[in-house]
Amino acid sequence: MKPQRTILVTFAGRRDRMQLLTRYVNAAMDAGLIDEWHVWDFTRNAQDASWLRESFPVVQTTPSHTLEYFRYPGSLTLRGDNLRASIDVRARSDVHIGLKRTSGKGPSFEIVLGGWGNAISAIRTFASADELANVATRAPDVEGTKCVSTPSLMPEFGFAEIDLEIGDDGVKVFFNDVLLISNPTPVEAGTFDLLYRTGYGSNGDWRFPGLEAAPARLFVCGPEPHHPANAMFYTRAYQFYVANRDLYRNDVILKCDDDIVSFDLTRLAEFIAFRKAHREYLLVSANVINNGVCAHFQQQAGAIPLDLLECELPPGGMCGKLWGDGEKAQELHELFLSNPTSFIAQKPAPIVWNERVSINFIALLGADLKHIPDLMADDEHDLCYGVRKRARKSNCIYQGFVAAHLSFWKQDASMNLGGLLQAYSSFADRQLATFLDHRPATQPCEEALIEPLSLTA
Repeated sequence: MKPQRTILVTFAGRRDRMQLLTRYVNAAMDAGLIDEWHVWDFTRNAQDASWLRESFPVVQTTPSHTLEYFRYPGSLTLRGDNLRASIDVRARSDVHIGLKRTSGKGPSFEIVLGGWGNAISAIRTFASADELANVATRAPDVEGTKCVSTPSLMPEFGFAEIDLEIGDDGVKVFFNDVLLISNPTPVEAGTFDLLYRTGYGSNGDWRFPGLEAAPARLFVCGPEPHHPANAMFYTRAYQFYVANRDLYRNDVILKCDDDIVSFDLTRLAEFIAFRKAHREYLLVSANVINNGVCAHFQQQAGAIPLDLLECELPPGGMCGKLWGDGEKAQELHELFLSNPTSFIAQKPAPIVWNERVSINFIALLGADLKHIPDLMADDEHDLCYGVRKRARKSNCIYQGFVAAHLSFWKQDASMNLGGLLQAYSSFADRQLATFLDHRPATQPCEEALIEPLSLTA
């Protein structure tokens, strides 16, 4: 059986929010608490999309008719020894990998695998980096191209392992550990951008296991058209996990919004342990700051004074006064930042909650993906009701793990978002410093195995 992974999924991405989230996730990944971060591209403008591409590598490519390459974040540096990089790719044909020189003297290169109808593979040499992007008219036999016949090279199913080696022996391309093609001309030292795409009707799935100079564990699934009408259309992400549920059936899946601006690193292991131990729940929600249902129970627990603001239980868990009131949200954030420990339950009995709850930070088991339908018009509603009932399970709020959610769209106009982001940035400085000094054990703690407290609306 495969080891159980913890996979964080985020529907991205507003840069100003995600820069904070990235700090926390990087720390959690470095500590081994999160194994993979799947960042889905649901950006709403070109600027955020550009930042996402510079920060995370795209792992799904559609046929490129414009010859546009994706760039892997970071650079590959060739010094005295040979440079080696590993890539796994699944595509039926026309896999293009570019090595674009960004420093030093010498050419740039493009490797074509299964080109020309999955019949020929090639190494193309370009005197300048600019020429690498203009390959539309190049036939396989023109000057500067080395070709080999590779009929039916790319398999119909499964991933192929590609290893690139450049240096004094030139460029070598290994396909599933066998030398496929090489160009013996020595390559001088320098740095290269790694580019990649698929063409001519071929979709590609990419993995980057051997490139340690960039955040290989962080990636974008995309691209998604950058248009507000498409920004909330999350069905594509759910379809991916449902279609690949066998790959994730042993895993814990965390889903958090891109505007989670803080989460408790010291109790993340406890939250994950609780999720693993309690299979009777479909969703386990964090104790979220600026979440109407959570705020009601936070007030009942004494964390939010009544004379500051009243947090009623939203009817059926949906909307409510806090959801639509930015001034209330601002006060709640300021209260949390001034005294965060007051929101952490010391004996965190989970609250069973089977109405709607905003899914700002939730955990589910990969084994329950089978209950999620292929198409979901309202993912939050269906997870809280339809999917939960199909699974014959309950949902709950775990009070011992706190995450801060910046805002709902209706709150934005009456909030000082810039000021709050700055305050949470300073808060992150302190939290991350404390976490690095006192990293928690990853074993389940006693609190993770306690019995739930059942409450009704």
